[in-house]
Amino acid sequence: MNNDIAKSKVIAVWLFALLLSAIAIAAIGYKWYQVQRIYGEDTVIIKNKADLDSVLKAKDTAEFQGDEKPFYIPTGFFIHSLAFITPSDVNITGYIWQKYPEDFPGDVEKGFIFPEEVSSENTVLIERYKSKGMHNDKSYNMIGHYFDVTLRQTFDYSNYPLDFLTVWMRIWSKDIMYGTRVILVPDFDAYAQTGKDIFGVDLDIVGGEWEIDETFFSYKNIPYDTDFGFFTDTEEATYKEFFVNLGIRRKFINGFVINLVPLLVVALLLSAQIMTVSGHRERAKNFGFTANGAIATCSALFFVVLLAHVQVRGQFAGSGLVYLEYFYLIMYVMILLTSLNAYIFSIGKLKHFNLIQYRDNFIPKVAFWPAMLWAMAVVTWLELG
Repeated sequence: MNNDIAKSKVIAVWLFALLLSAIAIAAIGYKWYQVQRIYGEDTVIIKNKADLDSVLKAKDTAEFQGDEKPFYIPTGFFIHSLAFITPSDVNITGYIWQKYPEDFPGDVEKGFIFPEEVSSENTVLIERYKSKGMHNDKSYNMIGHYFDVTLRQTFDYSNYPLDFLTVWMRIWSKDIMYGTRVILVPDFDAYAQTGKDIFGVDLDIVGGEWEIDETFFSYKNIPYDTDFGFFTDTEEATYKEFFVNLGIRRKFINGFVINLVPLLVVALLLSAQIMTVSGHRERAKNFGFTANGAIATCSALFFVVLLAHVQVRGQFAGSGLVYLEYFYLIMYVMILLTSLNAYIFSIGKLKHFNLIQYRDNFIPKVAFWPAMLWAMAVVTWLELG
């Protein structure tokens, strides 16, 4: 009777541990699902003409301060390819077109530049086509350019491998001397539909480990404390700058297979190692348990985790700890605790500490998965906000 009660209690404890582990996994999965894109500070997203009218009505930048009204230049884009050259350099190819009104001043140079381009000697910017037509009941001259440019930006990889990044093309008017007379605006009329998440992108684009899940226009009010040498009375002025944005997300399956599957295998091996710990001579003999063998196994697993961690850190050498690295830190702790468990158990009963020996290492065995998974869950909720 007593044995049946004892067995029932053991089963109940294992079921409770299983429940705690399942809740931790659910908490991690829920937070993964809730991860969203973080837009830059002071970014004003323009999804339609109503958003554009609202932004332009504010007249809160230098373009609206002069005596002359600025010219609004409808600007559109079509992206052919996107590829990361380094963690901070991204190469983009495609087309950008601009529509200039018939009364556009002849002394203002037409065209655009990318102020954030790097390796400018490799930048390709070629005028490919021209056309004339009507836009909002007004006559315009349209000029289309093909571009191939590498841009340097600062990306936040802290949520790796659950990255949601925004790649942007910051576009200036080519004639910066008359920059205050030109405001680039989205050419919504050039697209069949801009209300959907993705537009202006080649459907066959190859993104590698990234997927484009959003495109949009935006503005930022950016202050400058120089007149760029144009012999004016220098005062800090704020300009309304035009951005084309590509929202991308990392393909989760890649990060999962490359990083999380090895960690899962290591966790399973550590769990198996703890389960072999036994004070019963016959059972220990069958399992081949020895303290030296357990520590040797943990040492081998440590180097497996370390090599994988070094590979991840190499991708983000200039960044702080990324989300996934906390899983590696937790695994280091679990490896250390597993080694200590085998060593302390092999010593035998201690005068004031017998929890390890209780019911043949029962507590470490039943606590392994809940402890590890809840540590990961806490880190997930803290790091992913």
